[in-house]
Amino acid sequence: HVGGGVLCPLQCVCETRPWYTPQSVYHQARTVDCNELHLQRVPANMSSDTQVLLLQSNNISSITTELQSLTNLTELDLSQNHFTQVSSMGLSSLGCLVTLYLEENHIEELQDFSLRNLSSLEELYINHNRISSIGPRAFAGLNNLLRLHLNSNRLVAINSHWFKSLPSLEILMIGENPILGLEEKNFLPLSRLHSLVLAGMGLASIPSAAFLGLEYLESLSFYDNRLRSVPRDALSMLPNLKFLDLNRNPISRIQQGDFQNLQHLEELSLNNMEELLMVEREAFHNLPEIAKLELSNNPHLSYIDPQAFSDLSSLRTLLLHNNQLSLLSGDLLFSLPSLEEVSLYSNPLRCDCLSSWAPHLGNQSRLKLLESSITLCSSPSHCLPHISPHAFPPAMNVSAGQPITLECWADADPAPQFYWVTPTGDKVGGVTCVMYCIAIFVRASVYTCVAWNTEGADTKSISVFVDSQGSVGWWSDRGDWLDGEPSRQQPWLGNSSSAAASLVVPVDVQEYNLTHLLPATEYHVCLTVSSSPPSVALAAVMGSMFALSIMALLVVYMGRRVQQHKSCGHSLKKYVQHAMSIPLNELYPPLITLWESEDCVCKTTFVGQPANCWWRAGFSG
Repeated sequence: HVGGGVLCPLQCVCETRPWYTPQSVYHQARTVDCNELHLQRVPANMSSDTQVLLLQSNNISSITTELQSLTNLTELDLSQNHFTQVSSMGLSSLGCLVTLYLEENHIEELQDFSLRNLSSLEELYINHNRISSIGPRAFAGLNNLLRLHLNSNRLVAINSHWFKSLPSLEILMIGENPILGLEEKNFLPLSRLHSLVLAGMGLASIPSAAFLGLEYLESLSFYDNRLRSVPRDALSMLPNLKFLDLNRNPISRIQQGDFQNLQHLEELSLNNMEELLMVEREAFHNLPEIAKLELSNNPHLSYIDPQAFSDLSSLRTLLLHNNQLSLLSGDLLFSLPSLEEVSLYSNPLRCDCLSSWAPHLGNQSRLKLLESSITLCSSPSHCLPHISPHAFPPAMNVSAGQPITLECWADADPAPQFYWVTPTGDKVGGVTCVMYCIAIFVRASVYTCVAWNTEGADTKSISVFVDSQGSVGWWSDRGDWLDGEPSRQQPWLGNSSSAAASLVVPVDVQEYNLTHLLPATEYHVCLTVSSSPPSVALAAVMGSMFALSIMALLVVYMGRRVQQHKSCGHSLKKYVQHAMSIPLNELYPPLITLWESEDCVCKTTFVGQPANCWWRAGFSG
């Protein structure tokens, strides 16, 4: 076909079309479009002034000399064909080529120097192939390459030597490869890299120095990996990061300090996290430039701390839709002075608990409620405490001796307080909501969290099932007990020679029970009395000596009185003797610890099958 003096292959379309360089500079380019023609080979006799050649979705598997005359070619699309090697594409004469599309072929290997003649190449798309091997000099000669797509291949490791030939690279997409893991300094040669996509690689952790050298990186995606926590150490190496994507990772909570060094971060995406439960206090601290925060489509996100968004003075867009949020504190708005739009739809919102939001969402408010027509809520009679159904499971299986942390949180206005009810009925609590214990040899133990405020209370229980290898008893290592004292009973179980447990007992406790002891088991009970400060100890000594002096004077005085009044017919001699022989530790037990060893070891052997045993302290300390 000949049109206007220009050769055009049969069935192809030849015309001048708009074309943009990788820097988005507009050009008019002479284009030959042969897409989707089921061609077995590249058409011959094309005009030498062709700038763009499109051969997508054909059946071409090799090219010999058909491209040699196209020395002005700037864009070549060979995607969705049947190539297995780059060396069979006849690219050696294309010194002006800027963009090359090779995706969705059957390429298995990139050999050294296979692209060395493409010195003008700025964009290389070789994704969605079968590449499992790349030579260390495969990209040699590509000094001007700006964008490289290697995603969706079969690479199991990333070799930093690949990138030594790419000093100008700005965008690297290498996700969806079965990488076994990143290594330290994996991207060190890429000092000009601006965007890095590591999506869908199954990454469970990120080495702290993996991004060393990427000081100018602005965009990073961890989409669809297996990260269970924010890789804060690795992120701290990226001082100029502006966009961070952590979508679709099994992160269970966003914690304070996760993003602490990202002072130029502008957009943060935390969407579609199946295991995200809560956002902690000051989780987004020190993000002075963040403008958009996405926390949506997280099916178990039920709690956001009222201070989670504190000091986000630049935040303009906050997306919280399609979560399990029932309450959002009014304090949230006061910490977001620049907020312009917010989404709350598809949450089980409690209307009475959102009353503090009403003035900010009216017609006169600058704050825009996205999808307001489908933002619904229910109306309880009061804003009662509500423990999140995802705070902890109804039951859990643990190994004996395994440390257990039980944590619950609740929404309420006013903010709730918490305490736990232990299996023995004791209340353990305070202003926080964490219980620490050790698994013991029992069939099941039930712990109940209670959240309460002036409006009411809510409870949630968990059954802890322990395996058959019991080793130690449980105790709380908290120091704040309701009513100022701990339980007077200590459940204790163990069939291990190394079983051990400890507990701090307040000074006013003189009786403490050890329960659930095993039969025919020897228990060693070590009692430690902490020494008081010097001033207290001196006061104790002086007080004791003063009491002894008064008693001695009283006895002498009474003895003399008896001698003077013999008509009484009784002698106090034996009482004087008894008084002088009173053991010092019975008179003032803590006095003993000032001179003797602090440790007192008692050995007791229990034979038979005691249900409960109790031990009474011989001192009030």
